[in-house]
Amino acid sequence: MSDHKHQHHIMSKSMALKVWGALMVLTFVTVVVAQIDLGAANFVVAMIVATIKASLVCLFFMGLKYDDKENAVIFCTSFIFLTIFMILTFGDLLTRGDVYVKDGKIIPDGAIGQTKSKFVKPWIATPEMIAHGKELYASNCVVCHGPEGKGDGPGGAALNPHPRNFTQAADWKNGRKPSQIFETLTKGLNAMPSFSTASTDDRWSLVHYVRTLGPHESEKDTPEDLKKIGIDPTKEDGGGGAEKAIPIGLAIDRMTEDKGGK
Repeated sequence: MSDHKHQHHIMSKSMALKVWGALMVLTFVTVVVAQIDLGAANFVVAMIVATIKASLVCLFFMGLKYDDKENAVIFCTSFIFLTIFMILTFGDLLTRGDVYVKDGKIIPDGAIGQTKSKFVKPWIATPEMIAHGKELYASNCVVCHGPEGKGDGPGGAALNPHPRNFTQAADWKNGRKPSQIFETLTKGLNAMPSFSTASTDDRWSLVHYVRTLGPHESEKDTPEDLKKIGIDPTKEDGGGGAEKAIPIGLAIDRMTEDKGGK
């Protein structure tokens, strides 16, 4: 029989302080990076920092560095299997195509057809489009922007910055021209996500209705403004042709699910 006796390693205070300092520095890096828009690199940096912090905790505070090698192998093997699982899962998600769920039913991407605009030159407001935009606003936007567009909806109370007050003329970050509001809807802004999956008709209808909630007489688009967002004003459909889109209600459901609810 072996008389070898395993003893628990006690980390020195100096080493504990060094590891703690490294964790604080990495936390500071996380906060700084969160304030900078690096695009897709934000996720990569966050994952790298999180991995380093987790490794330091496991190696020193959990004692894995000083534990038996067999336990270290078992611990690392679990991460290998987790990595394999994630690769298989992401591989499935990336190859299956977009899948939407509405009322408990799965709607595959292929079932969402190509649609053409129902309106001629939808960037020009009409009573019909404003009425359609009012319906969309009431069912999808009131919760954050409020019934009168003052940004006082219950869903926006905890958001920072608060939802846009459409009745005020000042402080529109991207401008108040129709094309500028359309681009904001398409790309998203702050806490408001992108509505690029909603149809062009729905987005333009919302634009025209939102503009009725506040002063906008001097805010009109020029042909150059429309061209900036990819619209050819000489063509009835803007030159975009048919598009693939999902109903705006379904688009909002998807975004709410992705964010875990507002």
